[in-house]
Amino acid sequence: MMDASIPAIMAVFFALLLAALVAALILLKDFRTAVLGGPGEATILNLITVKGVVIVLLCGLFLGGLLFSLNKLPAESQCAAQMGPVTMRLNVHFDPDEVNPRNPQFSAKAFLKTANGVEPVPIRPPVVSEGALSVQVNVPDMETPFFVIFETPKGIWKTDDHSIRETAATARKQDGG
Repeated sequence: MMDASIPAIMAVFFALLLAALVAALILLKDFRTAVLGGPGEATILNLITVKGVVIVLLCGLFLGGLLFSLNKLPAESQCAAQMGPVTMRLNVHFDPDEVNPRNPQFSAKAFLKTANGVEPVPIRPPVVSEGALSVQVNVPDMETPFFVIFETPKGIWKTDDHSIRETAATARKQDGG
C-alpha cells in the first residue's frame, strides 16, 4: 500500500471538494439558483451573482490546489529506500568448544545462498572478544541467508544458515573433518 504523503492527502481532499461542488451544481436547484442568480440579486455581467463568483473562485482555487498537489507528488524512486549491502556482525560459539581462533592456521570464509547456488562473500578478519568470536559480513539485503565456515587444524566448523536479523550463531564440527 502506498504511504500517505501530504501532497497525496491534499490531492484527495481537493478532488473530493471539487466533486462535491460539481455535484451540488448539477443536483441541487437551490444551489444553482444561488450561483446563477435570481430576481433582485446583484450580478456580474448580468450572468452570475456575487455569491456565484465566490463559489467559482473557490472551485478554481480547489482545482489549482489539486493540480499543484498532483504536480508535487514525489517520484517513485524518491519514496523507496536506497538499498545496498548491509554490514552484519555475528557472534559465533563453537560446538564442541575445541577451537582456538587465535591459532595462525584458523581461517573464516562466508558464503551467501542465492538462486544461483552458494557464492563467497568477503569477510573481515574475525575478532575474539568476551569468549566469543565476532565476524563481520557484508550481505546484499536483509533477507539473503548466509553461513560461515571455519577451517582449523582440528577440523572444519560451519554455522547454520542465518539472516541479518540474527546476531548469534553456533558453529558445529562437520563430519569427516
